[in-house]
Amino acid sequence: MPIFPALLQEQQHVGGFRLKTKYDRVTDTTTVQCDLVEPGDLPAKLSVQAEASFRGKEPNETAEFRLFLSSNRGGATRHTKPLFREAATLYLTMDSTRMEIPVKDYRSDFFELVRSYAESARAEIRHEELQKLLDAKSLEGKWGGVEFKFSDAALASLKDFVSRQVFAAHTR
Repeated sequence: MPIFPALLQEQQHVGGFRLKTKYDRVTDTTTVQCDLVEPGDLPAKLSVQAEASFRGKEPNETAEFRLFLSSNRGGATRHTKPLFREAATLYLTMDSTRMEIPVKDYRSDFFELVRSYAESARAEIRHEELQKLLDAKSLEGKWGGVEFKFSDAALASLKDFVSRQVFAAHTR
């Protein structure tokens, strides 16, 4: 059985944010990812990553957008309680507008050797809602009890990412 590896490319993005692009020949699908919010001093060390996927090798009208949320807590035990299991909604506040986005595909894993507890989920954002994001001057989020804020550079990077990867076909 032949193996068709996906092509993986990395390149720089606005403000030093890195893009990772992967093309899968079998499904003829490209996935582009960009890390936006890195773990900080939050107790849950929450990361936020933007992802767009579309048919073919170039962004087009089939593009779908989602945010991946992930948390990794060190010093965990088998009794560590999940922080996000019941958090079914991601709240995004843009200037004075608040969006409520359902969170799907929640997962949790305990890694005993390194004493780490990981949680992750994804939030799909429709094109109509993304359009509002392009006009935002500030962006904050809340998942479960953890609040986070996009820096000016992260917001600019997210806007650029959405424009190039999701709405690119609309501007041609």
